[in-house]
Amino acid sequence: MKNFIPSVSALTIGAASLAVTTALQASEGGAKPWTVRAGVSGFYNDNVYTRSNLPGAVADYKVGSFGFEVTPGFSLNLPINDGQTTLGLRYDYLLRYFENRTKAVDHNHVLDANLTHNFNTRFKINLFDSFAQAQEPQQLGNGAGGAGVFLRAEGTNFRNIAGFDFTSQLAENWSAVTGFRNNVFRFDDFNFANSLDRVEYLPSANVRYQVTPKSSVGLFYQYGVTDYDGPERFGIPNVGLVRDVNSHFVAATIDHDFAANLTGSLRGGIQYNDFADEVGVKSRDGVSPYVDGQVSYGFLPGSSLTVGVRHQLTATDVGILYAVGNGLLLDPIRGSSATSARIGVSHSFTPKLVGSINGLYQMGNFIGGGSGIDGKSDSYASADVSLSYRITQNISTRVSYAYDRVDSDLVNDLREFSRNRVFLGVNFTY
Repeated sequence: MKNFIPSVSALTIGAASLAVTTALQASEGGAKPWTVRAGVSGFYNDNVYTRSNLPGAVADYKVGSFGFEVTPGFSLNLPINDGQTTLGLRYDYLLRYFENRTKAVDHNHVLDANLTHNFNTRFKINLFDSFAQAQEPQQLGNGAGGAGVFLRAEGTNFRNIAGFDFTSQLAENWSAVTGFRNNVFRFDDFNFANSLDRVEYLPSANVRYQVTPKSSVGLFYQYGVTDYDGPERFGIPNVGLVRDVNSHFVAATIDHDFAANLTGSLRGGIQYNDFADEVGVKSRDGVSPYVDGQVSYGFLPGSSLTVGVRHQLTATDVGILYAVGNGLLLDPIRGSSATSARIGVSHSFTPKLVGSINGLYQMGNFIGGGSGIDGKSDSYASADVSLSYRITQNISTRVSYAYDRVDSDLVNDLREFSRNRVFLGVNFTY
């Protein structure tokens, strides 16, 4: 199997908005089409390099640092043509200064764009673009599967996620959504680039039947092309080809509104993976489960809960060869069969006091890598808790705590780490 789609992509962006800020703005009840904001926070990070917990791995294997961050940004939600078209735009800049780190300053950019147009009552299109230039795994790790990046990646790295969804009402109870995703990942560091630089193309179609006003069932198909091109950037030919994969996703779907404030959706089926064929390399083609589900619950005004789960093939930051010997040249690491679970809670304790909790846990099993690696697992956990209090209509304070951890079955895996971060700041919104 070979890929013939060129590695050309559109820039895209991922929304990194705080649920706390959204809830506070919603409590104001304003319908202003634009918002400008800025924040200033002090923080402490007990592992600024996301270094391994293993003693002796690196001389300064775990370094803590105080610092501060500045976060200006703006949002625009502009209705056009009497609401027939809506344009959304959000930009956030993050400057983060570390008192005790060799590279003292980080510069991060996140840009989200969204355009929705209703042609009439039967046809609608949504175009979106998401771009992030960053170092943290929470901003860089998402692609066709779960979190591919576990560690902090130094350098000017970016990821782009762009695409569209076209919704059409075919008949009284029949509808279809056709879509396309284009995901791009680029890293400065050779090790990350060698394992994770790639372009993903994901056209899809979902035909649905409205069983009742609150329930629909359907059939979903998605074709995925993943083209790894990192090694070629550094003049190493053909190494990344063993990870190139064409995938077919076939799943039954169900969407149901349990109540006005409780909705759920589920895709369940199979994923067939056709990896690139290289002479002398063990074939890893095969079928695996594919699951993608989510439940959303608005339990109080200004308060919501979202829970989701996903299982599919995803990228891994573990090197293609990882180590020398043990047959790895004949059976390189192709990726990870990963299950991820996520949760997000936002609650308005009072009109002025809002809290949020977000969490992600992913467990993955390596595909390939020889007898010492194939089937072994690693896991990534990330959680944050935040509390915000509005002092005036335009000023609020925020305190938050974030935790990250990587565990691995691989022997002496220097990727294992844990990290604690605490933030205290003030936000200005107008």
